[in-house]
Amino acid sequence: MANLNKLTLCLLFLIPMHLNAAPEFKFVNEFGEKGEGEAQFAATVFMAFGTDGAVYITDTDNFRIQKFNENGTFLFDIQMQADGAFRFINPTAITVGTDSSIYVMDWMFAEVSGLNVGAKVFNYGPCVHKFDAQGAFVASYPIQDFSQRIAPLETAAPGLDAEGNYALIIPQGDTKREFLLTVDTTGNLYVCDGGTIYRLNREGKPVAQYALAQPGTGRLVHPVDMTIDKHGNLYVVDEKGHRVLKYSTDGEFLSTFGEYGDSGGQFIAPFRIAALADGTLLVADTAKYLKDFASTLPKRLDDPTRRYDGDAQLFRYRLRRIQRFTTDGAYTQKLLVPFRREVETEGALHLKGIDSTGNLYYLDPTELVFKKYTPTTTLISSMFQTELKLRYTRDLHDIEIDNQDDLDADLHTKSDFDEQIIQDTAYANLVFSYDLNESLRLALSNRLTFVHSTDTSYYRAREFEDFRGSFNQDDRATENSWDDRIQIDFTWIRDHSLYNYREARAYVYFNVIRLDFMSEALSPANARLFDFYADLSDWGAGFHYDLGRNFRLNFGITHFFGENRYTYIDETSVLYATGFQESDFTRAVLFINGIF
Repeated sequence: MANLNKLTLCLLFLIPMHLNAAPEFKFVNEFGEKGEGEAQFAATVFMAFGTDGAVYITDTDNFRIQKFNENGTFLFDIQMQADGAFRFINPTAITVGTDSSIYVMDWMFAEVSGLNVGAKVFNYGPCVHKFDAQGAFVASYPIQDFSQRIAPLETAAPGLDAEGNYALIIPQGDTKREFLLTVDTTGNLYVCDGGTIYRLNREGKPVAQYALAQPGTGRLVHPVDMTIDKHGNLYVVDEKGHRVLKYSTDGEFLSTFGEYGDSGGQFIAPFRIAALADGTLLVADTAKYLKDFASTLPKRLDDPTRRYDGDAQLFRYRLRRIQRFTTDGAYTQKLLVPFRREVETEGALHLKGIDSTGNLYYLDPTELVFKKYTPTTTLISSMFQTELKLRYTRDLHDIEIDNQDDLDADLHTKSDFDEQIIQDTAYANLVFSYDLNESLRLALSNRLTFVHSTDTSYYRAREFEDFRGSFNQDDRATENSWDDRIQIDFTWIRDHSLYNYREARAYVYFNVIRLDFMSEALSPANARLFDFYADLSDWGAGFHYDLGRNFRLNFGITHFFGENRYTYIDETSVLYATGFQESDFTRAVLFINGIF
């Protein structure tokens, strides 16, 4: 018959400490939610910024514009008024002038003059609505002269005019297409419509237009964002070309920078650009970096991640990058945006805007919450993690063995053999993990284990007799052991792709074990004693290297050395035996793992 009682006390700490290896962004605050009220949004939103840090958001589906201060506090909104001074039809791209005037892309109806078709004819084309700094409507500026018929009359669709009379409406191209909009320091507007840039002066009059595809651009341009610097130079992000094109104030193509790749100065489908107040450019692309961190902490019941390695957790960092360039297109810096490893949903955030000081605004597409990240230049980094795990465990074992066929079983006397084992274990593991950048990680760990155990045995039998006499063999064994391992790991992620992930890791460690074991008889008449001591150490180093998606090269070398000593004194206090053993050997292993 056996009884087992186990008491475990576990103390866990996760201490976020930070040390910066590369410039990065840190989370500051958030604002917004789903809905139709103040600081609430529908699904389709566009963002712009004032020189004072104010945030302007076009809420397309709710037909309004909202203004917030730099901390995300609601200030005012712009909605259609009953007097019909203007109409929001499909407001989208937004920009803000240096005088805080607000401009937003939309569509408008312009009556075509000089046609005698028995009904009014309207061009339905893109325009820019202008509002002053307080949100009052100023005017609507068509990007072309829509007073004349531009498209064939056969493309017209029937409709009603403001008085409810039959009218013909000529849409100017695909009404679902997207536009880009920006404004320079003097109030000139620039509208990108497909492959054409329209320039409007500060009074809203179209004064020029030019094609993005010009001699020297090399191929078709797919614009997704644009900005203008304080000198009037225009920068257009070419998503499919993985580059940025620069044009002069007059629309002349000047230069291009960028190519496909995830190295510095390269892009993977760039989609956002901003000209900063310090005269530099920030460009965001779709490059993503995933870094897994195998935690030593056990699974928590409320942990949001579902990835576990046995009882340990596997955290995943998600990093994005923002690159800095001069206005001449020279690459100067890469800044990383690390998202919290415990929050999987942050991996789905969409970058919606970059303000003039380099703050990033990400949108949670599910909750419609904006999250602000600001550049940091401190020595503190969210990619430096310190993890400390402390654990104390006590194990209690009671073992009873009894022969039920002998006489003492019927007399309810003590069992033939009793054993009591008490083991106390103290464990500490400290890990420092330091991400130098999106590809390199350095980690230092120290694992320390102390075990104290006692094993007491009662035989309950007749005393052992031999030629030396009669001896009670009840005894107690006591063991104390220390195990201390220090390890350094260096990991290099060679390819972050989910479909072709490859890494290389090197490590070196040193381990020390101290063991003190003693077994002695409990009876004062029995002098039996066994004393054992071991002093063991080993160090090792190795690496693994992914040869491809399915094969990994592994190499490891271990050097083990140490000694142990023992002394045995018999029941009559006579030194029966002593011993000494010394070990010193090295083992090296080279192998390849393959997955088929």
